[in-house]
Amino acid sequence: MKKILILLLSIGMISFSCDTPDNSPVVIGFSTGENGERSDITLESDVAEIWLEYVTAHNDRNYEKLSEMNSDDIEVWGPAGQYIKGNDAHIEFLKEWVAATDVKWTPQWFINNTGENTETGQVNNYVTSGHQMTFTIDGEETIFYQVHDAVISDGKVINFNVYEQQRAVSE
Repeated sequence: MKKILILLLSIGMISFSCDTPDNSPVVIGFSTGENGERSDITLESDVAEIWLEYVTAHNDRNYEKLSEMNSDDIEVWGPAGQYIKGNDAHIEFLKEWVAATDVKWTPQWFINNTGENTETGQVNNYVTSGHQMTFTIDGEETIFYQVHDAVISDGKVINFNVYEQQRAVSE
């Protein structure tokens, strides 16, 4: 009987001494609204795979898949001041741009996070990614580096910004 009591006491002490994991989101920063309101940016979801699928569809020239992944009112801000609004306009722009440049993306890194839009209160998932890009124009290749900041909600691309730098060719 004494052994059973010691065993139960030991099990009870072990059970109470174990820490329960903290499941609250990890805050990695904040965003600010027009009026200075702050909203935490956290690591709640992983949308990097959605963005990788999106970039892969660009390389595959799968415009139907891209159209399905875009929100109807997608907004895109390009590196040279382009602004594209709407799914149909985005797909048409891509078709023309790809035909002129034969661009290929080489994904290099992805970081995702979650944050609340302080104006609307909507919680969005974000992914920032870096890519080497090869443009082929008139048979000549040019290398660029792009960073994309995308907003993804319910599996759809809502908007993204593109930042670009031309890379020097080492000889």
